[in-house]
Formats: sequence, C-alpha cells, structure tokens
Amino acid sequence: MSSLSRFSLGALLPLLLAALVGAALPARAQDPAQDPRWADPAVQAAALTLARRAFDAYARRREVLDPPTHVPPALRGPMAVFVSTMRAGAPRCCMGSLYPTQPDAADEIIASAVAAAGHDRRFPPVRPGELAHLTLIVSLVSRPRPITESEAASLDPVRDGLAVRNGDRWGVVLSGESPRRENMMPWGRIRAGAGPHTPVQWFQISDLRLRETPRR
Repeated sequence: MSSLSRFSLGALLPLLLAALVGAALPARAQDPAQDPRWADPAVQAAALTLARRAFDAYARRREVLDPPTHVPPALRGPMAVFVSTMRAGAPRCCMGSLYPTQPDAADEIIASAVAAAGHDRRFPPVRPGELAHLTLIVSLVSRPRPITESEAASLDPVRDGLAVRNGDRWGVVLSGESPRRENMMPWGRIRAGAGPHTPVQWFQISDLRLRETPRR
C-alpha cells in the first residue's frame, strides 16, 4: 500500500515539511500500538465508524464530512493514518500518509478515507454499489525508524511494516499485507519506483490495524 502526503503509489511527499512535523510530535503520538487509549474497543469502534461515514459519504455524494465535534481523546492527537478496503480478500483501495498532515487523528481519518474512496490512482473511484461489499481498514502508523537493509530483510511481515525511500518517492508495506517476509522488500521497492538494485533507504514502521467485521 502506498503512502505519501495524501498520495497513491509513487506519489511525491513534501518530505522536509513532513519530517519537521513528525519530529515535533510527542512520542506517544508516534506509536499507537503502545498507546493504551487505542486498546479501548470503544475508541477503535469510533475510528472505524468515522472512517466508514467519511468513505461512504465521498463515494456516494462526493461529500467531505466536517470533523466531528465529539470524539474520544485519542482521536484529538496528531496521527499518521492509512484507510484501505478489501473485497473478497483482494485490495480495492488504500491511501494515507507516513506523517500527520491534519491537526488531529479524526481529521486525518476523514482525509485518508476521502482519498481512498476517490483518489487512489491505481484503481477507479469506488462506486456506491460496491460499498456493501467492502471491508474497511484503518491503520494508525508510527513514525518511520531508519534501519539497515539486513534489518529490513528480517522484519516480521505480520507484526512490522516497511517503508522504502527512493529519492523523493516512498513505498509502504503495512503489517499483515502478506504473510511472507520475502515479499516485503520487493513490494516496497516497486511501490517506491525503485529497481532491484537501486540504492534506497529502509525504514521500519509500526501500525495498529483496525478492521471492520467483513460484510456479507
């Protein structure tokens, strides 16, 4: 799945600004998997509900929701977010950012949901008739941590995510995308627009994956 300042595969990230924003964030905002607030089922349900409302509103009416007034405190801090959907076990769309681009997680979820529903350039915009068949996923992403190539090769594909930087392009493989470790590095390279021997930078990311109950 691709990343970048409300981007799709191979899109460009305003890297300097994003890095400065990321560096200024409190540590707790950077690793949602370690934040006890996100372990609360009610908070997870609120995030998924907001993402679904924003996703469906844009797919049906090209409407961008206003940020809600009342949300759990966890959604009031800055957070990098991806919103994706699956249909019959296959990806339908995925958009998001490696660094927060909005004031808080609620706004970030809305922006990512809108981008996924209508602006993932790998796929046509989601049609209203598809909505009942899509399972929505919200991935809350930690700040990328630089690692070596050998460390990247040893990541756990179920637990860890990988980000690959090729100049000003990035490719992201979120945790759980594939159960096979050997897929992570090639997928990251492809998504960053890098060939098999192109020098790249490697980053580990931690992401907390919130998934709807699959629709029938």
